Amino acid sequence: MKQETNEYLNPKNGPITFILVAINIIVFLVMEFLGDTEDSAFMLNNGAMNPYLILYEGQWYRLFTATFMHFGIQHLANNMLLLFLLGQIFERAVGPVRYLGIYLGSGLAGSFLSFFYLCLMGKNDIVAGASGAIFGIVGGMIIVVLCNRGSYSGISAKRMLFMAALTLYFGFATAGTDNVGHLGGLLAGLILTFLCYGIETLIQNRKKSILLSNKQDEEGQ
Repeated sequence: MKQETNEYLNPKNGPITFILVAINIIVFLVMEFLGDTEDSAFMLNNGAMNPYLILYEGQWYRLFTATFMHFGIQHLANNMLLLFLLGQIFERAVGPVRYLGIYLGSGLAGSFLSFFYLCLMGKNDIVAGASGAIFGIVGGMIIVVLCNRGSYSGISAKRMLFMAALTLYFGFATAGTDNVGHLGGLLAGLILTFLCYGIETLIQNRKKSILLSNKQDEEGQ
């Protein structure tokens, strides 16, 4: 148990995860020092996503900055706990570079889909949070598990699917949650991970299976 705990506490086992968690916490602390992160107007003035400002003022950077902002300490804590625990496993599976790309890509995809939905529904909400990027990791882990014959680092396919379904359910059951952003991040994580990790892994597994089969045939002759 102690060894497993030390794995999570060692930055060498997930350097990008530690950096991302640190950035999110630092951004939150700076914003708390400057104002109130639970104040929608304050969040809007400091980079939260808003359809009107993006569409009519051309402030597209908000799709990115919003993914590092959180409404209050509870919002931050919930996201960072999942990122810290699941992110390190995912990072070790796909590698730091691909991990960072999937994280940022999923975060942007979640923000954009949320923006598109709000525009479509005629809403002008203020949105922030790393949830889209974190759901991308959840989606990515589903691909990792499936591509490794249903299990990776003690995590089964059923467990990952259950986690994704449960997290989405709590999102839909909680008022004020950006569920469209969650779905956007999840889908992006599934697609990006399959493209940059899944295809290669499946090919490698197929080659290993052929080599093993040939070796068994030779031994049987």
